[in-house]
Amino acid sequence: MINSFREKYSYPAYSVSKINNIRFYSITENLNVPSVTSILRLTNTTQQIDFTSNQITDSMEIGNYMHKYLEHYVSKKEEFRSDSKNYEIAKKLAQIIIDNFINDLDETWGTEVPVLYKDMYAGTIDLIGTKDGQLSVIDYKSSYRKKTKDEMNEYFLQLAAYAIAHDWQYKTNINSIIVFLAIRNGDFEKTVISGDELKLFKNEWLNRLDIFTELTGHIYA
Repeated sequence: MINSFREKYSYPAYSVSKINNIRFYSITENLNVPSVTSILRLTNTTQQIDFTSNQITDSMEIGNYMHKYLEHYVSKKEEFRSDSKNYEIAKKLAQIIIDNFINDLDETWGTEVPVLYKDMYAGTIDLIGTKDGQLSVIDYKSSYRKKTKDEMNEYFLQLAAYAIAHDWQYKTNINSIIVFLAIRNGDFEKTVISGDELKLFKNEWLNRLDIFTELTGHIYA
């Protein structure tokens, strides 16, 4: 557990299930809300998503191990370990994030934080913390290469959704969203979105949420 870890709120635990190949968070016995990532995938017209595929690729496993390692590093007493051949790759990527970002945070409020927005959607924030008085929602990704801002558009929408949810649920005022990209060759890329640019992504997310509501109204009717 890092010294800067200060769990600010008692974050709830929501179970996750699949209904019609869309991930839902079970908030109560009678309330299931769709995940942010499922909403984005279903409303993304620029790429085709196979919702029926359950295949776990090496890249997916590496990403999962990287997130698990970082969760343990930030908030647990023990290091996460695995015998998988992809574990060492994930650990090296996690160390890039630790050395170049996490250790520089003033406070870390939570890791793998579930958030809810009304009865409309839910998701899980990789990391939330402060630096120089600025509260940020952070997402870390692994990649073979650097990416343009256009290529990371869906990431920004995902974090905008989380910021809206956390602000609504906990009456916070998140100042920025940050995507930290750990690259296989040892490089990294940190992209910060704030101010008017963040407002634009929030509005675009709410538009996508409206589209999802229209789509699922037809699917489940």
